[in-house]
Amino acid sequence: MGLTERVMELGKRLFRIEEVDGRGPMAFDTPPGLYIHVPFCPDFCGFCPYNKIKYDSKLTGNYLIALKREADLERIGYFSSIYIGGGTPSYDLELLNGIVSHFREMTSGEIALEVHPADASSKRLEKIREIGVNFVSLGIQSFDDYTLNSMGRKRQDSGVSLNSIAETTSAGFDFVDVDLIFDYQLERRRIVEDLKTAISYGPEQVSVYPMMRFTDTAYKSTKNDPEKELDILEELENTALSNGYIRDSLWTFKKVDEGRKYSSVSREFFMGIGTSASSFNGKEFRTNTFSLEEYFSFLDTGKLPVRKTIKMKKFSAILYYSFWALYGGQLDLSRVEELFGRLPLRMGCLLNSATARGYLQREKEIIKPTMSGVRKLHIIEEWLTYNFIDQIWTDLRREARDHSVSSESLL
Repeated sequence: MGLTERVMELGKRLFRIEEVDGRGPMAFDTPPGLYIHVPFCPDFCGFCPYNKIKYDSKLTGNYLIALKREADLERIGYFSSIYIGGGTPSYDLELLNGIVSHFREMTSGEIALEVHPADASSKRLEKIREIGVNFVSLGIQSFDDYTLNSMGRKRQDSGVSLNSIAETTSAGFDFVDVDLIFDYQLERRRIVEDLKTAISYGPEQVSVYPMMRFTDTAYKSTKNDPEKELDILEELENTALSNGYIRDSLWTFKKVDEGRKYSSVSREFFMGIGTSASSFNGKEFRTNTFSLEEYFSFLDTGKLPVRKTIKMKKFSAILYYSFWALYGGQLDLSRVEELFGRLPLRMGCLLNSATARGYLQREKEIIKPTMSGVRKLHIIEEWLTYNFIDQIWTDLRREARDHSVSSESLL
């Protein structure tokens, strides 16, 4: 059995998804990052797997109240950063203002927002800055009309893409990330040109994701091809290098001299609030209900709206933590011991085995993936996505539909 297969087998045995009916507050030893999910969208894009609800201004006021109530139940007063995603959190600026106004004093770190290109006019971006957002991730996905149409992107064409990146990169934000997506089934030149175009506007970071083929999306009947995706990513890395950007993590490129990053995924520990939001504290990974009605109901009764959990002992927690650290570019062993205590023998053996095979390179306490290691991480990441994240989301999405039908039958 190869090393990649060993890691996957460990994951199957160690990460058991459990159904729960709410949970108590999560304890954190260090301030976590805060992720706030805003599920409301004016239109649904065919490729998007995230929890989303048709925008209704009558719901947003109650949702803001519920977010505050959930945060109060978690009993955490300070966060290392705040990331707001969705959904389309840039669509309703009144709701955004209510969220940022309430939480902004709880962090001295960045306040980050996902922005849809259709919401990136100069006037709206100025308002977003005034609200208090200083990091933005612009969801371009592509500058190519054919690519945008093939993925079912709504409220956007190539003209909107180009106008939005020009406005956003000149709007005065502290940090701009541009999100791109590629489908290996389309011509490679399309994503290469997309990356060149994005870089030409000088954002601090460009994130380039392979199209994920989640259940309940337009791509559910197709399959991913990790090898083809990896070949494309390596060509993109060469393109980035020739334009003053380096590969900073598995799927991101940043300016050579840029020390910061836009990332809500590879945070050490994070707390998520809102429908579908996930949290990780080093002992447990948990995910909230996808149902808005159930989300409100949980909080009305004073319970946190958690529906899925994966409990972790020391080895499994270190394995999970180490994967995401390597995904983000490096693993600091001294930090691992600071957070979890002495490294378990089998974790040390696993890291030594990966190093001996040329997948990792170590300098004192810092471990980084090699080029071949990045390829292995890509394969493991997609396996993790399809075997755990997609399973959790599919179950919760089905339960949300069932809960909605049940609620309607009572009316």
